[in-house]
Amino acid sequence: MNKLFKNTALVVLATLTMGTSVQALAHKVGIVDMQTIYAQVPQTAAIENTLKGEFSERRQELEKLQGDIRFEIEKFQREAPTMSEDQKKALNDKINNMQKQFAEKGRPLEQEIKQRQNQELAKLQKTIITAIEEVAKDGDYDEVKVKDGTIYFNPKEVTDLSGKVVERVSKK
Repeated sequence: MNKLFKNTALVVLATLTMGTSVQALAHKVGIVDMQTIYAQVPQTAAIENTLKGEFSERRQELEKLQGDIRFEIEKFQREAPTMSEDQKKALNDKINNMQKQFAEKGRPLEQEIKQRQNQELAKLQKTIITAIEEVAKDGDYDEVKVKDGTIYFNPKEVTDLSGKVVERVSKK
């Protein structure tokens, strides 16, 4: 009798423990596609437009210099057979100086553009993360994963929250 009671108690305890662990594993999971979110929120286009406006004058200056370099190279190729050695050397020096000037202006501009872009995207990322947290809390999700970092997910068990996040971020 005592042995039967112990066995029954162990079975009940095991059943309760299994029920608890199954319940602990059954939680609500959402997933977000960050690339889709960045592509669809209007703030991304606004950042691009802001940066284009902010750096347009300097970009135009570089594009003009690049056009001038191309013109001088074509001139050199076209007229080299009829030019004296001194003329060839002078034009070649001019082209080299223009290319050097282009590199000296282009690299810092490119770095500055990337830095500004990273600053603006960091702000947008904070907004997106806040929206993800809000959507997760509103939907009582226990966990939200990034789609790119997930090898597999069952679409029947995991909800894609990207659309809701885009909607929320678009309102801000």
